[in-house]
Amino acid sequence: MATTSAVACTPLLSTSRVPRHSRRGVCAKSQRTRVVAPRATASSDETESSGKTTPDTTIVVFGANGKTGRRCVEQGALAGANVVACTRAGDFNTNGLGLDSDAVNMIEPRKGDVSKLSSDELSEIVTGATSVIFAASASPNGGTPEEVDKNGLIAVATVCIQKKVPRLVIVSSGSVSKPLSPVYIFLNFFGGVMRSKIEGEDAIRRMYVEREFSDYVIVRPGGLTEDPGRGASAMELNQGDLKSGRVSREDVAGVCVALAMNVENKLASNATFECYWSDTANDLSDVGVSNMLGAFNADDKGTSKSTGKEQRGETWEELLQGVEADKPGEAQQGWGPSL
Repeated sequence: MATTSAVACTPLLSTSRVPRHSRRGVCAKSQRTRVVAPRATASSDETESSGKTTPDTTIVVFGANGKTGRRCVEQGALAGANVVACTRAGDFNTNGLGLDSDAVNMIEPRKGDVSKLSSDELSEIVTGATSVIFAASASPNGGTPEEVDKNGLIAVATVCIQKKVPRLVIVSSGSVSKPLSPVYIFLNFFGGVMRSKIEGEDAIRRMYVEREFSDYVIVRPGGLTEDPGRGASAMELNQGDLKSGRVSREDVAGVCVALAMNVENKLASNATFECYWSDTANDLSDVGVSNMLGAFNADDKGTSKSTGKEQRGETWEELLQGVEADKPGEAQQGWGPSL
C-alpha cells in the first residue's frame, strides 16, 4: 500500500506500486467499517452517513480513466469501498479528485482493457468483487464500439456470472433502444456505438435470466455534462426510453456507486432505467442537438408528458425504490434502420 508521503509525491497510481492484495484476486478485506453512501454534493446532504454500514466492499470499475468511470472511482473510494480502477494502460491519476491519502489508498489501478484481456485475465480481476461498474466505451485509442460496448461488456458479464459477482452495473445511454430518435441517429454515426450498446444490453438481459447469485442494473444517462453534481433530489428516473434530459457525470456516478454499495437490498435488481435532472426532462423526440453535444444553457427548463414511470426521491435509495425489473431475457432493441 502506498504511504502518505508516497501519495503526496506520486498522484499517478500504477500497477508497479505494492498492491493491497495478492495477485490472485481483488483487494484483501480490511477491518474498516464501510459507510453506505456515495459522495455528498454541495447541493444535497443525502449522501452523508445514515448510520448504515456494510461489510468490506470491493468495486471494480472498467473504463476508470473515462470521464464517468473516473468519477465512479472517486465516489467509491470516498464512500469507503476498495476500488479497483481498470484502465487500458494500468495507471490511474488521482490529480483533481480532491481525495485525501486515505481515500487514495483505497484505489488500486489495474490493467483492464476489456477489448484485449482474455477470459482468465478478466476473471482474475473480478474475483472477490462485491460489484462491478462497466463504464468503458469505445474511443479512438481504446477499441471499436463492437469490441468494447458489445463484446467487451459480454466478456465482463460472463466472468461476473462465473465468479458469482453479486452485481454488475452498466453505464449505457438514453435513447439507445430508439433507432429513429434524433439522439440515436446522431450518436450512432460514431462507429455504430448505439447499436453496439443496445446489442450489448440485450445480451446481458439474456445472460442473467434465473441467475440466483448475481444481478445486473443498466443505467441510461441523458445528455452528459461536466457540471457539479446536484444530488439525488434533483434527479428523475424513468423506464421505457421515452424521456431524456441533461445530467452531470458526477450524478451518474452517484447513482452507479449507490447501486454498487447497496447490493443486499436488491434495489433496481435486473432493471434498466433512464436518468436525468428532473427540471430538464423532455420527450425523447424533442431532445435537440444541444443535448447530444452537451452544450447546455443552465437556465433551460425541460417540458414533457408523463410516462407514468417517473421516479423521484430525496436520497439515492428513495430514488431507486420503485424501479421495476426488466422482463427476463426480453430484448429492448427498437425497430428502425441502424448502422
